[in-house]
Amino acid sequence: MMDNRGPLDLTKQIDDLKENKELLEGKVKFLQETCRRAGAQIKKLESELKEATQWKEDEVEKFRAKLRDTTSYEKRQRDYTEQ
Repeated sequence: MMDNRGPLDLTKQIDDLKENKELLEGKVKFLQETCRRAGAQIKKLESELKEATQWKEDEVEKFRAKLRDTTSYEKRQRDYTEQ
C-alpha cells in the first residue's frame, strides 16, 4: 500500500487550502458589503419612520386643537333650532 504523504500531495493540499481561503475571503467581503447596505437601509427606514411618526403626532394635535376650538355639535344644533 502506498503512503499518500509525498511532497506532491502536500503541495496539492496547500494549493487547495489557499483556494478555499480565497473563496472564503470573497464570501466574507460579499457578506460585509451586504450587511453595510442593509444597515444603511435600516437607518434610512428608521429616519423615515421617525418623520412619519412626528407628522402623525402633529396632525393629531392639530385635529384635537380644532375640536377644542369649535363649538360642540349639540350647541350648534340648539342654536340652529332656536332660530
